[in-house]
Amino acid sequence: MHMDTGELKKHKYDTISLLEIVSMEGRYYMARFYLEGQGYILTDAYDKPVMFSGACAVREYFHEYKVQHTDVIPPTGTDEMIGMPDSGSETMRVPL
Repeated sequence: MHMDTGELKKHKYDTISLLEIVSMEGRYYMARFYLEGQGYILTDAYDKPVMFSGACAVREYFHEYKVQHTDVIPPTGTDEMIGMPDSGSETMRVPL
């Protein structure tokens, strides 16, 4: 699911249990967050994912919200290799 920036403002006083800062090719970062057990991707008014220039920019955007836990999810080198079988390994997470 996704939630746009305007809708997120309505949840300013709700607790975000987990904020995941997902690295997209190591250049841009996307925010995935969980409210009341439901996961959302932060989108703009046109339903496009909001892309941030760095992990710190995501944290700054969410600084007025009550976030219990934040993880950065970096890309893995094999994610971009065409024809590589799924390794089945768990996604790497770096707590912030």
